[in-house]
Amino acid sequence: MGLFQAKNAFSGIFGGGRVNFPSEHEAHWQTDRMRYSPDYGWLEQFEYQLLFTPDDTKIGHSRHCLIEDSALVATAYTVHSFNYWYIDVGEDRTPIPMITSDKKHIVRYFPPPLKIQGEIHAVRPYEFLGLDTYKRNTVQFHRKRINLIVPYKELMTSDYFSADDQPLPMCLRGKKGQMSPEKVYIIRAWMYVGMPEYWDNLLDGGFRGFKTVDYYESRRPWLKEYYVYRKRL
Repeated sequence: MGLFQAKNAFSGIFGGGRVNFPSEHEAHWQTDRMRYSPDYGWLEQFEYQLLFTPDDTKIGHSRHCLIEDSALVATAYTVHSFNYWYIDVGEDRTPIPMITSDKKHIVRYFPPPLKIQGEIHAVRPYEFLGLDTYKRNTVQFHRKRINLIVPYKELMTSDYFSADDQPLPMCLRGKKGQMSPEKVYIIRAWMYVGMPEYWDNLLDGGFRGFKTVDYYESRRPWLKEYYVYRKRL
């Protein structure tokens, strides 16, 4: 095929219009965003994905804007235990949940291994581009699927009956409700977990900016104590 024919063929593919390729700056920007989302091609095949947010992306927190197009599904707790830090440097705070490891005893004042409370959101796939970049996914954090505990109660209804267990007249009939004992449901969702390869060097080096996230006691037998990340007042 000659040069003239090649140009005509190329022009025909795009309807004869001018093709606008991204600028060098735009190309670098897109490449930089995608480097933190290597699985985005798979994510965008779905309408939404479930994301567990135990950090500053919760409703009312500073980074919730990253998932403002999401829908809150439920409050949940991690099945497994985590050590939960945050770095407090000036006005910025970085929450860092890390999977409990036997290595952690070498660090003085290491947070206790506990479950974490957070929110489950249904997130549009495109929002992971901003989240992954903010979290430096695959570098500082690893977005991974984890098991979560969702507590709930069932509403059980039944008809009202007379004192001798006979059906009431139509005008008096109704439903009475009763809540079941608390039950739990296990669900899987994405969570950003701190990567030891990045954070351990700072921990072992004695960096003083690390602080323990607040934790609380619970009367639930399956929960006992748990972390809750709260925004600065």
